[in-house]
Amino acid sequence: MAQRHAEILLAEARDVLPGVATGRVPRGQALTPVWVTRWWYAAQLSIPLYLIGLVTFALIVWKVGAHASWENPRPTDPETIDPLRQIVERVAAIPGAVRAWDGPADAFEALRGLLAIMIALTAVPIVLRIGRARSEGPEQRQRREQSRRRKGLDPGDYVRCWPVVVLLVAAVQCARAYKQWDARQPGENPPRVSMRAVERVIWRAHRTRRAKARAHHERMLKTHSAHVVGALRAAEVKQDIDQGRALLDLTVMLLTIAERYAEGRLGQLLDDQQMGDAAPVVPRERLRMLAVGAVAVLVMAGASWANFPEAALLALLPVVVLGAGMAINRGKRPTPAELTDLLIPR
Repeated sequence: MAQRHAEILLAEARDVLPGVATGRVPRGQALTPVWVTRWWYAAQLSIPLYLIGLVTFALIVWKVGAHASWENPRPTDPETIDPLRQIVERVAAIPGAVRAWDGPADAFEALRGLLAIMIALTAVPIVLRIGRARSEGPEQRQRREQSRRRKGLDPGDYVRCWPVVVLLVAAVQCARAYKQWDARQPGENPPRVSMRAVERVIWRAHRTRRAKARAHHERMLKTHSAHVVGALRAAEVKQDIDQGRALLDLTVMLLTIAERYAEGRLGQLLDDQQMGDAAPVVPRERLRMLAVGAVAVLVMAGASWANFPEAALLALLPVVVLGAGMAINRGKRPTPAELTDLLIPR
């Protein structure tokens, strides 16, 4: 079944990619089709397990909410319970509960049962895993891993192989858009492909492909990912300048990234000439700006509440903004021109 589902995407890739990326991809796509099939195989196992876990968690929370009331316990008759009516009543009671909220104690009381359930669901797998690791010897673990690899079973492939699927789908979209662009009539709207989904998987590639690395290694991988995303955005923008060349470049870049991700070459997803002089992208730039602003407002409000002199507040503001920006952006310092503009506004 996994091979049948994967063949739908692979057949389309074989149909549209050879005429677009032939001779331009640095190496053959040996692992990309294999990883697409591995993802489909893992998805057949992981998606039902996730759904079962979600339904089980929802049922537990529902039972706790239906049969447990810490303040006013009431006997309930299971035959008279109307789930839909209870849901409507609970939603309608939310505004009144918010107005009647007296403080953090009420919030903790309301979340206590849910927190206990979450802790239990998190702790039980950890305890079982620790117990199995202590009872198994190295030879038993090696035999179990070899048996799992022979069967092709690795639940981690559901997360690990997903970026390859996303990259291949995006490459097929670019190749299909290139053929539509090449065959379009004058005056027709040219097709455009977005790299938003690709960017999301590239930002997390160093975590999904392997476990968390040491701090200096993580910084290197994140820096490379920022350059790769910058190169993709530069090629994406060129769709409104030279769309044919932009779609060709995007197709080749996506196929190269997919194959090197499968090979584990996370520090060389693209070559230097493919990235060119594209500026690296700052991840979550808008969220970081909001965080810097929130920290500056809180610190200045606290200083004003502490009756700091007005002259001290004026001197404190650029220091707070500079310190918060460096802390949130992990030590990235402003350029001398940016620092001058901050300290001496125009």
